[in-house]
Amino acid sequence: MKAIRILFGLILLCAAAVGGFVFTEDMLAATPPAQGGGRGGGPIAVETLPVEILTFSETVEAVGTTLARQSVVLQPTASGRVTEVAFAAGDRVAAGQALVRLDDAAARAGLASAEATVAEAEAAFDRQQQLEQRGSAAEATLQAARAAMLRAEAERDMAINTLDDRVLRAPFAGVVGLTDLALGQLIDSSTEITTLDDLSVVEVAFSVPERFIARLALGQQVALSSPAYPAETFTATIRAIDTRVDQTTRSIALRAAVPNDDGRLTAGMFMRVSLVLGQRQAPAVPERALSVAGASAFIHLAVDGVAQRVEVGTGSQQGDLVEVTGTDLAAGAPVIVTNLHRIGDGSEIEVTGVQLSEAGQ
Repeated sequence: MKAIRILFGLILLCAAAVGGFVFTEDMLAATPPAQGGGRGGGPIAVETLPVEILTFSETVEAVGTTLARQSVVLQPTASGRVTEVAFAAGDRVAAGQALVRLDDAAARAGLASAEATVAEAEAAFDRQQQLEQRGSAAEATLQAARAAMLRAEAERDMAINTLDDRVLRAPFAGVVGLTDLALGQLIDSSTEITTLDDLSVVEVAFSVPERFIARLALGQQVALSSPAYPAETFTATIRAIDTRVDQTTRSIALRAAVPNDDGRLTAGMFMRVSLVLGQRQAPAVPERALSVAGASAFIHLAVDGVAQRVEVGTGSQQGDLVEVTGTDLAAGAPVIVTNLHRIGDGSEIEVTGVQLSEAGQ
């Protein structure tokens, strides 16, 4: 009885296996063949994009700070009481323009006295000179009169300088900053009056690693961007390169100058700096056309109805386009961008469409 049950079970298993095989065959027969099935199933439908030749720039990124071309903290050269403040914060002033005047009554009196002394000394010298010409005066007396006249003239020049020191003037054209000065305030030579910045040209101070020293040159182009003007890029040129490498950071300091006729840039602003070291032209393909296998990258070209696999290196990127190296790709060569997972080297393909270039989309 036990043997009969075992035999019956085996018969059921065999019947189930045969039934499953027949059912699978029927399902496969009822399934329509895939479109573009590849090997043995017709060509694979693909779309392509043309290879483009782009200009790639090799740049170094850094951060910098804006500086005025000339900048100074103005302090008086004399002590005294303020009688006039001739500027307001933000004013543009010319070189030599008077900004602050101090009480100058004593200085004017000193100058008047010095001028009187000069007049007296000159008259005495003239008398001695006339006497010496007639032989009525000794040479030593004439020389003493000349020395007295020269001393009087020197004292007059000192008095003029003292009077001039009662006026604080702008040493160069620029923009003055804030001040806390008030009329009647007593100040001395240590008092900081205001700041003066020449912002007609703004300099940007930044540093780059020392490995780029051999590729630096005066006049190189620099692109600048600021959080204050996020949608705008400023163009500057390198004006100065330091003669020493910083031993702590192993970087070299540079200064780039950018015209600032509209006065939008001021000293102390944060700048993102892109220093262009060189430019080159190279072929570029869409990023989605690249396939990766281990450490290798490759693309597929559509050549006479066949996918041709080309191993490439990759470089810089512009938008959706990636620089490819290690191969000579002609501009306009059709690069396959769809169904990459279904094709291999030598696969039969059918180009069903040529898309717009990535730059033209």
